[in-house]
Amino acid sequence: MKYAESKKHDSSRGGLTIRPFEGLAEKLQALKEKPVKKQDKQEVPGRSLLSDEELFLRAMNGVMPIKGKKRNSPPAGAGNTEKKLPAEDREQVEALKELRELVQGKRPIPVEKIPEYMDGPPINSDRRLLKKLRSGDFAIQAYCELHGLTADQALKVCDGFMADSLMSNRRCIAYIHGRGRSSPGRPVLKEMVKNFLNRGRFRRYILAYCSAPAWDGGPGVTYVLLRKRPAKKTKKR
Repeated sequence: MKYAESKKHDSSRGGLTIRPFEGLAEKLQALKEKPVKKQDKQEVPGRSLLSDEELFLRAMNGVMPIKGKKRNSPPAGAGNTEKKLPAEDREQVEALKELRELVQGKRPIPVEKIPEYMDGPPINSDRRLLKKLRSGDFAIQAYCELHGLTADQALKVCDGFMADSLMSNRRCIAYIHGRGRSSPGRPVLKEMVKNFLNRGRFRRYILAYCSAPAWDGGPGVTYVLLRKRPAKKTKKR
């Protein structure tokens, strides 16, 4: 091969026939001492290349800025696109936004969407009042703990707590009964509280009741809003 042949020794001269690096030190020294012109910086071997700033300015030579509005400024009214949508479309956009936040864990599931949720009373219940109650708009003045009690024991405690609350002029109270997940069938204490509020002797003092919001126990706690005076009995026709 040619490459192999170029490395053969010349016996007559006692060395290599081709010496490509002969005089390299003198050549490099000459390049260092030679003044470098600004326009020749990139073409001179052994010299530093242009800086990033110089390269950018050279590349941008002759470029003219675009006239008009800045590209990074959002168009007027871009943030109000949802308000321009029809009412039905806005509801769908809002529903999808809430669903996305629920899936991502950014928003707790509303207690009224949980199957264990309960509210009442079943007759003449004010839905707007219930919404305020389950949102925590009313301050809870007292809690009644029922965990660890039997149904009969819990009923007596519920009755006594209600009587004491009415005598103390409390307007908003709460029963802590748990979700009954350890019960073999339906949640015993929770069902007992529901029956007590709907059919107990203080039922005419119950303005509204509902499961607590997630941050205060959810379906394991029931909020109760009381009347100052009992509701009048309705005459049967």
